[in-house]
Amino acid sequence: MALKRITAQDLYNYTKCLHRVFLDSNGNPSEKSEVSSFVKLLWEVGLQTERDYISSLGDQEITDLQHLAVEPAFQETLSAMERGSPIIYQGCLIHEHFVGRPDLLVKREDSSSRLGPFLYEPIDIKAGRGWEESESKKRKFKEHYAFQILFYRFLLEKIQGTVSPGGRIINVDKEIEEFDPVPFEERFAQAMQEVQRLVSGDVSSEPVLGSHCTMCGWFTRCYRWVKAEADPTGLFFVGKQKFAMKEVGLRTIADIAAMEVDDYLAPPLKIPRMGKKSLDRMKERAQVALEGKPVIRPGYTFPKVEREIYFDIEDDPTRGVVYLFGYVICEPDRSARYEYFWAKQPEDEERTVRAFWTFLQSCGNVVFYVYSHKERTTLKQLMERYGLDSDTFESYRVKEYDLYQQLVVDYSDWPTFSYGIKHIAKWIGFQWRDLDPSGANSIAWYNDYLNDPGNPSLMQRILDYNEDDCYAMLAIKQHFERYRSEVQAAIDRGPQDDI
Repeated sequence: MALKRITAQDLYNYTKCLHRVFLDSNGNPSEKSEVSSFVKLLWEVGLQTERDYISSLGDQEITDLQHLAVEPAFQETLSAMERGSPIIYQGCLIHEHFVGRPDLLVKREDSSSRLGPFLYEPIDIKAGRGWEESESKKRKFKEHYAFQILFYRFLLEKIQGTVSPGGRIINVDKEIEEFDPVPFEERFAQAMQEVQRLVSGDVSSEPVLGSHCTMCGWFTRCYRWVKAEADPTGLFFVGKQKFAMKEVGLRTIADIAAMEVDDYLAPPLKIPRMGKKSLDRMKERAQVALEGKPVIRPGYTFPKVEREIYFDIEDDPTRGVVYLFGYVICEPDRSARYEYFWAKQPEDEERTVRAFWTFLQSCGNVVFYVYSHKERTTLKQLMERYGLDSDTFESYRVKEYDLYQQLVVDYSDWPTFSYGIKHIAKWIGFQWRDLDPSGANSIAWYNDYLNDPGNPSLMQRILDYNEDDCYAMLAIKQHFERYRSEVQAAIDRGPQDDI
């Protein structure tokens, strides 16, 4: 039987989810859902980024092979390389069962190869940026980008006998970004071996359920598996740590719920990077999952202020634009009301954020309730981008209350794998008006709106979704307030009247 083909996409997916690599080659296609509107948008943005860059090359000679299937494209790529074509767009490289289609193969005359006094370098055109800050604040190059380039280099070396010393991509700003492939080579070699086993079906790995999984077409299939197997990733914040847990016998949620924590703090059952505090909390979450009811712990407080503002930003990373600042204002003796600042076009971002900055300066004694650090991070980036008043940002920062971290994560546990706002708010009975609400879909809707700005329903769908997000935060905060009041009332009544 012929070996299944391995592509650069498999190496990309390997950095995200091993089980997806297995499913893409061996899964039942009927169990895979249609990709979301946002994923389709990402595909289109990627293609448009490529088109824009190719157009920017002007009169340079380009061999365009994008419309050819794999085998014809491979033959045409070899012919173009042999005759020294300066740039090959969407060429094809094949060695045994490895197949790659780099965006560009660029001729370089600073080295020789089997082809002659030149060689080819693979360069991908990306709808993002290659270099990013890690948690340690050190800049690092994205591993999934690097693996794709290293895959093309592997194929090129088989064909032309050598490769250029460095790696390069072209980012969303049409800038060339360089990186050193050497630090990635050992892990890439390991990835290649494991990808081959996954694609062939020799190993399957297992789902590692997390909030990011909802964007994958295999999510429903993996979610069913996790539920059926009572897999540890059915708990919040387990992730890949589950493999180390399974090695010491904690194979199910019931195992975790029943464990004696002290047994797992020293060899032979010690779990790497997990101490007593983490294991205690995981045990509590497992017990909550088995019970099927959330648990709220005492100790939280809320600021005493004149106004509460429930604040949610919508942004589009594919365009690098923040298009909506939405918020619900709650004041004594007044009904809650939704307001917003809207960028009708990406070029309106600066005007919109400056207007929002003026609003922040007028807020006075308020608390800004958010659900994640996104709002604070985004506002800081906008401040730096447009030279906005830093005192205004600092005033906002000290008034911000993150309901996700400071309340839900720190003081409660829920029988769900994600503590995202959709999961928690729905658990307490809140419903979004849209049938498919998500921040990713909001981005797709914004792009639909930009293509048809005269259609009021497209803008309204985004506003309704953002408003619901704000009211979901209010519902969560009120749920915790009610619980605290009920507990206090029970304490005041005495032990004979326990709630």
